[in-house]
Amino acid sequence: MNYRDVLETLKKASAFDLYRLSCAIDREMERPEHIVAVQRQVRTGQVIRYFDGTENREYEARVTKFGRSLLHVERIDDGRRWRIPYYMVNLGEVDVSVSQPGNNKPITANDLSIGQQIGFYDKENQERSGVVERINQKSVSIRTETGRWRVAYCYLFPVIEGDTFDGADLISVADNETA
Repeated sequence: MNYRDVLETLKKASAFDLYRLSCAIDREMERPEHIVAVQRQVRTGQVIRYFDGTENREYEARVTKFGRSLLHVERIDDGRRWRIPYYMVNLGEVDVSVSQPGNNKPITANDLSIGQQIGFYDKENQERSGVVERINQKSVSIRTETGRWRVAYCYLFPVIEGDTFDGADLISVADNETA
């Protein structure tokens, strides 16, 4: 499924249309057939991938236990334990990205994930890079070597390669704003 095309179609929908569709999707995700389908394909100890909508990114985790409506997992990256709905499990190894490289479309909230490297132009039109900390409706909170910045989407650009800031050495930060 091409998520970008779906989102482009949804932009034409009214707020009520989106709400009604959201209700139908919520009911569909909770159907017992979908839960059983995941339970049949997953085993305790198996490493799975799941999509976290709040951080807009995918994680690897080990299955620890089956619940009636939630799957118990332990994340591979930090060992933290979570209970996730079965519908979050990406069994088909589907590409979860919405952005398409090289399409020259502006970056949106759907293109970003927490922890992702991103570049931006500051008030003096200088290029900076940092790590996405928070995704807001109109702007993104980014942690850089010089502090935290709130940056409007129109000032963002993808970071492809190079010497970028990963945020690991940051101890104290100042708050900055762009646009």
